[in-house]
Amino acid sequence: MVKQMTVDNYFEATELTKKLEASLPIKVKAGKEFIKMLKKRGEIVNPEKEFEVNWVAYSGDEGGIMCRLVSKNDNPEDEDKVQYVVSITHLKIDPNHPHAEEIATYQRERNRKLMLQNRGSLMTELMPLHPPKKRKSSKGFGK
Repeated sequence: MVKQMTVDNYFEATELTKKLEASLPIKVKAGKEFIKMLKKRGEIVNPEKEFEVNWVAYSGDEGGIMCRLVSKNDNPEDEDKVQYVVSITHLKIDPNHPHAEEIATYQRERNRKLMLQNRGSLMTELMPLHPPKKRKSSKGFGK
């Protein structure tokens, strides 16, 4: 019997979810995987388009921290229309968000463990556990 590795530390993921709930709304942009998925569905999204996360919930190892996105760059009449529900691992978080570093750590660890689980390759085992050296951050998304 093959034991499946847990992807998330449940306690840490639920604690981060609570922190994110308390800091809503959160400005985000679509990450590479989210953009790829949208293209497969025939939707074209500008990578610089901003969304707002207005709801978060932890869905366990299957989906991780899930975020509901609303568009803020489209027609003002559609401003609060729900667009997507997506894992936080597929989003770029505003670097000025108070939990941006903690979110980045969660994303990095989750992606690493998912790769280990899916591929089990030596390369994923050798992936760095720590982030690369920090670059000087600009204000928000370049504003």
